[in-house]
Amino acid sequence: MIQRRVRVQDATHAVRQVYAVTYPGHDDSGTECRQYEDAERSALELAEARGLSVWYEESPQSGRRTLVKTFRN
Repeated sequence: MIQRRVRVQDATHAVRQVYAVTYPGHDDSGTECRQYEDAERSALELAEARGLSVWYEESPQSGRRTLVKTFRN
């Protein structure tokens, strides 16, 4: 799963988008990328190695997901 997240820097209150690569049972700490392309590349490599699918989730609250690519048989 690639999730788009919004981060607010405490000191400056600057808002930035990040993309986290995560999957059930995985601690996604440290997997946030500033560019979608970097997150997608990481997710595709992981999914191919494990035979999984990659989904993009614009907002976890929306419940809407878009299939990026599947490596399932």
